[in-house]
Amino acid sequence: DDQEDELYELSPFSVDASKDTGYRATSTLAGTRLRTNLKDVGSAISVVTKEFLNDTNSNNAEDLLVYAPSTEVAGQGGNFLGQGDGAILDTTRPTSPVSNTRVRGLASADNTRNYNLSDIPWDSYNIDRVELQRGPNAILFGIGSPAGIVNAGLSRARFEDSYEVSAEIGSYGSYRVTGDFNKVLLEDELAIRLSLLSDNKDYRQDPAFRDDERVYATMTWTPKAWSSDSYNTEISANFENGSISSNNPRLSPPMDAV
Repeated sequence: DDQEDELYELSPFSVDASKDTGYRATSTLAGTRLRTNLKDVGSAISVVTKEFLNDTNSNNAEDLLVYAPSTEVAGQGGNFLGQGDGAILDTTRPTSPVSNTRVRGLASADNTRNYNLSDIPWDSYNIDRVELQRGPNAILFGIGSPAGIVNAGLSRARFEDSYEVSAEIGSYGSYRVTGDFNKVLLEDELAIRLSLLSDNKDYRQDPAFRDDERVYATMTWTPKAWSSDSYNTEISANFENGSISSNNPRLSPPMDAV
């Protein structure tokens, strides 16, 4: 066979989750702000793949951080009380997605989406991977928490057709429905992806509830006219819209402050 293998040059500024295998991820942006092999990064970084999220049914930060090293979640469903010598962690703050979590025993980490600081709580319906950057190395991204950052890597449109719908039911009338649809419009050039979420959770406590409705769309365009053997052009965009309404239950027991 005289044909040479085709060489693909990956962007040093993006990480493709399709290279992850099972629970094993090989590269990250968290260590140096450039795509780097995890084995070459000396700081404390954990990369959680999509398969791990699915297998543990971790749909948000509170679900995931009870499994991650050096992280804690407050309240009854978590792994520590959230009270004591430090600041009391509030599980009901709507604008702080990880307010009831603690990293390295210090404080809650900053919540980022593709390494941009965000008040939007991430949900696994449109997430390819989650990267936990613990400690002062998180300052590489201009973020201020000494605990680190919890970064949600948003899903990207892929150059292969795929369609997936899932449904779950839970106690007290809770249910969760997701849809993920990826379509190639131009082979190896243009793809779009649509993800949908309807997550309605009810509790034994009345009138506590949490309803989360979202839609997410993204596209990837690699115009062949703007690419050659020496360079490659990729244009991507995404959009998310949704609403979260809730009356969160009080999970922490009363504290004696005498």
